[in-house]
Amino acid sequence: MPIINFPPTFDPNYYRRSYPELNFFPDGVLIEHYKRFAIERGHSTCAYDRQEHLKVMLQDVVENTNLKFLEISPWDNPLIYGNNVKYFSTADSETLKKIAVEKERPFNNVPEKIDFISSNGNLDIIEETFDIVVSSHVIEHCPDLIKHLQSVSRILHQGGLYILIIPDKRYCFDHYQPESTIEEVIDAFVAERKFPRLSKVIKLFTDTHNYAIRHWLGDHGERNIGYQNEESRERLLKEIEKYLAALKNDEYIDTHNWQFIPDSFGYIISLLKKLGFIDLSLYRLCHTVFARFEFIAVLEKN
Repeated sequence: MPIINFPPTFDPNYYRRSYPELNFFPDGVLIEHYKRFAIERGHSTCAYDRQEHLKVMLQDVVENTNLKFLEISPWDNPLIYGNNVKYFSTADSETLKKIAVEKERPFNNVPEKIDFISSNGNLDIIEETFDIVVSSHVIEHCPDLIKHLQSVSRILHQGGLYILIIPDKRYCFDHYQPESTIEEVIDAFVAERKFPRLSKVIKLFTDTHNYAIRHWLGDHGERNIGYQNEESRERLLKEIEKYLAALKNDEYIDTHNWQFIPDSFGYIISLLKKLGFIDLSLYRLCHTVFARFEFIAVLEKN
Protein backbone atom coordinates (compact mmCIF):
# COMPACT_ATOMS: atom_id res chain seq x y z
CA MET A 1 0.00 0.00 0.00
CA PRO A 2 1.26 3.51 -0.78
CA ILE A 3 2.29 5.77 2.09
CA ILE A 4 -0.44 8.26 1.17
CA ASN A 5 -3.59 7.52 -0.80
CA PHE A 6 -4.17 9.50 -3.98
CA PRO A 7 -7.77 9.57 -5.20
CA PRO A 8 -8.33 7.86 -8.58
CA THR A 9 -7.33 9.96 -11.58
CA PHE A 10 -10.93 9.78 -12.81
CA ASP A 11 -13.27 11.04 -10.07
CA PRO A 12 -16.87 10.99 -11.40
CA ASN A 13 -18.14 13.48 -8.83
CA TYR A 14 -15.29 15.91 -9.55
CA TYR A 15 -15.95 15.48 -13.27
CA ARG A 16 -19.64 16.28 -12.84
CA ARG A 17 -18.84 19.40 -10.82
CA SER A 18 -16.36 20.53 -13.46
CA TYR A 19 -18.67 19.87 -16.40
CA PRO A 20 -22.30 20.37 -15.23
CA GLU A 21 -23.68 19.52 -18.68
CA LEU A 22 -22.69 15.90 -17.92
CA ASN A 23 -24.42 15.91 -14.53
CA PHE A 24 -27.04 13.28 -15.32
CA PHE A 25 -24.75 10.69 -16.87
CA PRO A 26 -24.14 7.56 -14.74
CA ASP A 27 -20.53 6.76 -13.84
CA GLY A 28 -20.05 4.20 -16.60
CA VAL A 29 -21.24 6.59 -19.31
CA LEU A 30 -19.04 9.34 -17.88
CA ILE A 31 -15.96 7.16 -18.09
CA GLU A 32 -16.71 6.17 -21.69
CA HIS A 33 -17.35 9.82 -22.59
CA TYR A 34 -13.98 10.76 -21.15
CA LYS A 35 -12.10 7.96 -22.93
CA ARG A 36 -13.71 8.60 -26.32
CA PHE A 37 -13.93 12.37 -26.41
CA ALA A 38 -12.51 14.24 -23.44
CA ILE A 39 -8.90 13.05 -23.18
CA GLU A 40 -8.01 14.73 -26.47
CA ARG A 41 -9.91 17.85 -25.34
CA GLY A 42 -7.91 18.05 -22.11
CA HIS A 43 -10.76 17.75 -19.62
CA SER A 44 -9.76 17.84 -15.95
CA THR A 45 -10.75 14.65 -14.09
CA CYS A 46 -9.42 14.92 -10.53
CA ALA A 47 -8.35 17.45 -7.91
CA TYR A 48 -4.60 17.08 -8.54
CA ASP A 49 -4.14 16.94 -12.33
CA ARG A 50 -2.83 20.51 -12.49
CA GLN A 51 0.41 21.69 -10.91
CA GLU A 52 -1.12 24.38 -8.70
CA HIS A 53 -3.68 21.94 -7.30
CA LEU A 54 -1.07 19.24 -6.73
CA LYS A 55 1.07 21.75 -4.81
CA VAL A 56 -1.82 22.53 -2.45
CA MET A 57 -2.47 18.83 -1.89
CA LEU A 58 1.19 18.04 -1.19
CA GLN A 59 1.68 21.05 1.08
CA ASP A 60 -1.26 19.86 3.18
CA VAL A 61 0.45 16.48 3.58
CA VAL A 62 3.75 18.18 4.49
CA GLU A 63 2.10 20.28 7.19
CA ASN A 64 -0.12 17.59 8.68
CA THR A 65 2.11 14.52 8.74
CA ASN A 66 5.60 13.55 9.87
CA LEU A 67 6.50 12.09 6.50
CA LYS A 68 9.94 12.90 5.10
CA PHE A 69 10.06 14.62 1.71
CA LEU A 70 12.80 15.18 -0.84
CA GLU A 71 12.36 17.57 -3.76
CA ILE A 72 14.75 17.15 -6.68
CA SER A 73 15.94 20.33 -8.42
CA PRO A 74 13.45 22.88 -7.06
CA TRP A 75 15.43 25.85 -8.45
CA ASP A 76 13.23 28.97 -8.13
CA ASN A 77 9.86 27.20 -7.93
CA PRO A 78 9.74 24.55 -5.17
CA LEU A 79 6.61 22.45 -5.03
CA ILE A 80 6.75 22.13 -1.25
CA TYR A 81 8.18 23.83 1.84
CA GLY A 82 8.59 22.71 5.45
CA ASN A 83 10.88 21.40 8.16
CA ASN A 84 10.37 17.85 6.90
CA VAL A 85 11.37 18.79 3.33
CA LYS A 86 14.91 18.52 1.97
CA TYR A 87 16.21 19.61 -1.42
CA PHE A 88 18.64 18.15 -3.95
CA SER A 89 20.19 20.18 -6.75
CA THR A 90 23.24 20.54 -8.96
CA ALA A 91 24.31 23.77 -7.22
CA ASP A 92 24.00 25.58 -3.88
CA SER A 93 21.38 28.19 -3.08
CA GLU A 94 23.52 31.23 -3.89
CA THR A 95 24.50 29.84 -7.29
CA LEU A 96 20.87 29.03 -8.09
CA LYS A 97 19.87 32.58 -7.17
CA LYS A 98 22.51 34.01 -9.50
CA ILE A 99 21.26 31.79 -12.33
CA ALA A 100 17.70 32.94 -11.65
CA VAL A 101 18.77 36.59 -11.84
CA GLU A 102 20.62 35.95 -15.10
CA LYS A 103 17.49 34.40 -16.57
CA GLU A 104 15.25 37.15 -15.11
CA ARG A 105 13.39 34.71 -12.89
CA PRO A 106 12.21 35.22 -9.26
CA PHE A 107 15.30 34.40 -7.19
CA ASN A 108 13.43 34.99 -3.89
CA ASN A 109 11.75 31.59 -4.28
CA VAL A 110 15.03 29.67 -4.35
CA PRO A 111 15.28 27.60 -1.11
CA GLU A 112 17.67 29.09 1.42
CA LYS A 113 19.38 25.73 1.85
CA ILE A 114 20.11 22.96 -0.63
CA ASP A 115 20.69 19.87 1.48
CA PHE A 116 22.31 17.65 -1.15
CA ILE A 117 24.45 18.95 -4.03
CA SER A 118 25.87 17.02 -6.97
CA SER A 119 27.20 18.96 -9.96
CA ASN A 120 26.29 16.11 -12.34
CA GLY A 121 22.88 15.36 -10.80
CA ASN A 122 23.92 12.05 -9.22
CA LEU A 123 21.41 11.10 -6.50
CA ASP A 124 23.76 8.42 -5.17
CA ILE A 125 25.36 11.00 -2.85
CA ILE A 126 22.19 10.88 -0.70
CA GLU A 127 22.44 8.50 2.24
CA GLU A 128 19.04 9.25 3.82
CA THR A 129 15.71 7.67 2.99
CA PHE A 130 12.37 9.39 2.39
CA ASP A 131 8.66 8.68 2.25
CA ILE A 132 7.96 10.88 -0.74
CA VAL A 133 10.21 12.22 -3.51
CA VAL A 134 8.90 14.91 -5.86
CA SER A 135 10.25 16.53 -9.00
CA SER A 136 8.95 18.95 -11.61
CA HIS A 137 10.36 18.98 -15.16
CA VAL A 138 13.35 16.90 -14.07
CA ILE A 139 13.04 13.36 -15.37
CA GLU A 140 13.20 14.39 -19.04
CA HIS A 141 16.67 15.86 -18.34
CA CYS A 142 18.19 12.61 -17.01
CA PRO A 143 20.57 10.97 -19.52
CA ASP A 144 19.89 7.51 -18.07
CA LEU A 145 16.22 7.20 -17.18
CA ILE A 146 16.48 3.74 -15.61
CA LYS A 147 19.46 4.74 -13.44
CA HIS A 148 17.52 7.79 -12.25
CA LEU A 149 14.50 5.69 -11.29
CA GLN A 150 16.71 3.13 -9.55
CA SER A 151 18.43 5.93 -7.60
CA VAL A 152 15.08 7.37 -6.52
CA SER A 153 13.89 3.92 -5.45
CA ARG A 154 17.04 3.42 -3.37
CA ILE A 155 16.18 6.42 -1.17
CA LEU A 156 12.45 5.62 -0.91
CA HIS A 157 10.86 3.61 1.89
CA GLN A 158 8.73 0.64 0.88
CA GLY A 159 5.36 2.04 -0.19
CA GLY A 160 7.01 5.39 -0.82
CA LEU A 161 5.95 7.56 -3.74
CA TYR A 162 7.77 9.36 -6.51
CA ILE A 163 5.55 12.22 -7.69
CA LEU A 164 6.47 13.76 -11.03
CA ILE A 165 5.40 16.67 -13.18
CA ILE A 166 6.50 15.94 -16.75
CA PRO A 167 6.29 18.03 -19.93
CA ASP A 168 3.97 16.68 -22.60
CA LYS A 169 6.03 16.93 -25.75
CA ARG A 170 2.95 17.69 -27.88
CA TYR A 171 2.35 21.05 -26.19
CA CYS A 172 5.86 22.47 -25.67
CA PHE A 173 8.95 23.27 -27.74
CA ASP A 174 9.53 19.51 -28.19
CA HIS A 175 6.43 19.23 -30.38
CA TYR A 176 8.29 18.15 -33.52
CA GLN A 177 10.60 15.75 -31.66
CA PRO A 178 9.64 12.03 -31.77
CA GLU A 179 8.39 10.27 -28.65
CA SER A 180 11.10 8.43 -26.76
CA THR A 181 10.97 4.64 -27.02
CA ILE A 182 11.59 1.79 -24.59
CA GLU A 183 14.49 0.70 -26.81
CA GLU A 184 16.20 4.07 -26.37
CA VAL A 185 15.66 3.97 -22.61
CA ILE A 186 17.21 0.51 -22.27
CA ASP A 187 20.07 1.46 -24.62
CA ALA A 188 20.97 4.45 -22.42
CA PHE A 189 21.01 2.19 -19.35
CA VAL A 190 23.16 -0.51 -20.92
CA ALA A 191 25.56 2.18 -22.17
CA GLU A 192 25.63 3.69 -18.64
CA ARG A 193 25.05 7.07 -20.23
CA LYS A 194 26.03 9.88 -17.85
CA PHE A 195 25.69 12.71 -20.34
CA PRO A 196 23.17 13.51 -23.04
CA ARG A 197 23.99 12.75 -26.62
CA LEU A 198 25.35 15.79 -28.46
CA SER A 199 22.39 15.43 -30.83
CA LYS A 200 20.05 16.20 -27.92
CA VAL A 201 21.91 19.46 -27.30
CA ILE A 202 21.96 20.39 -30.98
CA LYS A 203 18.20 19.80 -31.31
CA LEU A 204 17.66 22.96 -29.27
CA PHE A 205 18.27 24.80 -32.53
CA THR A 206 15.41 23.00 -34.29
CA ASP A 207 12.65 23.43 -31.69
CA THR A 208 9.39 25.30 -32.06
CA HIS A 209 7.51 27.68 -29.74
CA ASN A 210 6.67 26.89 -26.10
CA TYR A 211 3.12 28.28 -25.81
CA ALA A 212 0.82 25.48 -24.66
CA ILE A 213 -2.45 27.15 -25.65
CA ARG A 214 -1.24 27.67 -29.22
CA HIS A 215 -0.32 24.00 -29.48
CA TRP A 216 -3.72 22.98 -28.09
CA LEU A 217 -5.39 25.15 -30.73
CA GLY A 218 -3.37 23.50 -33.49
CA ASP A 219 -0.83 26.28 -34.02
CA HIS A 220 2.48 24.45 -33.67
CA GLY A 221 4.54 27.05 -35.47
CA GLU A 222 7.21 26.26 -37.97
CA ARG A 223 10.00 24.03 -36.85
CA ASN A 224 13.04 26.23 -36.42
CA ILE A 225 15.74 25.21 -38.86
CA GLY A 226 18.98 26.08 -37.15
CA TYR A 227 22.33 27.14 -38.52
CA GLN A 228 20.79 29.33 -41.27
CA ASN A 229 22.66 32.49 -40.30
CA GLU A 230 25.96 33.48 -38.76
CA GLU A 231 24.42 34.18 -35.36
CA SER A 232 22.81 30.75 -35.05
CA ARG A 233 26.00 29.03 -36.23
CA GLU A 234 28.02 30.89 -33.60
CA ARG A 235 25.50 29.87 -30.93
CA LEU A 236 25.81 26.27 -32.05
CA LEU A 237 29.61 26.32 -31.84
CA LYS A 238 29.42 27.82 -28.34
CA GLU A 239 27.00 25.10 -27.25
CA ILE A 240 29.38 22.45 -28.55
CA GLU A 241 32.25 24.08 -26.63
CA LYS A 242 30.12 24.14 -23.46
CA TYR A 243 29.18 20.50 -24.03
CA LEU A 244 32.81 19.39 -24.37
CA ALA A 245 33.84 21.39 -21.30
CA ALA A 246 31.04 19.85 -19.24
CA LEU A 247 32.10 16.36 -20.32
CA LYS A 248 35.67 17.10 -19.30
CA ASN A 249 34.67 18.50 -15.89
CA ASP A 250 31.95 15.90 -15.20
CA GLU A 251 29.32 18.64 -14.94
CA TYR A 252 25.56 18.57 -15.46
CA ILE A 253 24.38 19.31 -19.01
CA ASP A 254 20.91 20.82 -19.20
CA THR A 255 18.81 19.54 -22.10
CA HIS A 256 15.76 17.38 -22.75
CA ASN A 257 16.93 13.80 -23.18
CA TRP A 258 13.43 12.34 -23.38
CA GLN A 259 10.11 13.29 -24.94
CA PHE A 260 6.92 11.82 -23.47
CA ILE A 261 3.16 11.95 -23.68
CA PRO A 262 1.17 10.43 -20.78
CA ASP A 263 0.46 7.13 -22.54
CA SER A 264 4.04 6.59 -23.71
CA PHE A 265 5.42 7.40 -20.26
CA GLY A 266 2.97 5.00 -18.61
CA TYR A 267 3.84 2.27 -21.10
CA ILE A 268 7.59 2.68 -20.57
CA ILE A 269 7.32 2.62 -16.77
CA SER A 270 5.02 -0.42 -16.77
CA LEU A 271 7.29 -2.34 -19.13
CA LEU A 272 10.45 -1.44 -17.19
CA LYS A 273 8.77 -2.85 -14.07
CA LYS A 274 7.74 -6.06 -15.85
CA LEU A 275 11.25 -6.49 -17.24
CA GLY A 276 12.75 -6.11 -13.75
CA PHE A 277 14.73 -2.93 -14.44
CA ILE A 278 12.90 -0.98 -11.72
CA ASP A 279 10.79 -1.73 -8.64
CA LEU A 280 8.54 1.31 -9.10
CA SER A 281 4.97 0.74 -10.31
CA LEU A 282 2.70 3.22 -12.03
CA TYR A 283 0.25 4.21 -9.28
CA ARG A 284 -1.47 7.23 -10.85
CA LEU A 285 -1.23 8.85 -14.29
CA CYS A 286 -3.10 12.04 -15.22
CA HIS A 287 -3.67 13.11 -18.80
CA THR A 288 -2.64 16.60 -19.80
CA VAL A 289 -5.24 19.29 -19.07
CA PHE A 290 -6.31 21.77 -21.75
CA ALA A 291 -3.97 24.76 -22.24
CA ARG A 292 -1.24 23.06 -20.14
CA PHE A 293 2.01 21.49 -21.32
CA GLU A 294 2.62 19.05 -18.49
CA PHE A 295 1.09 15.96 -16.92
CA ILE A 296 1.37 14.32 -13.51
CA ALA A 297 2.47 10.78 -12.70
CA VAL A 298 2.85 9.00 -9.36
CA LEU A 299 5.09 5.94 -8.97
CA GLU A 300 5.01 3.60 -5.98
CA LYS A 301 7.90 1.54 -4.62
CA ASN A 302 6.69 -2.02 -4.13
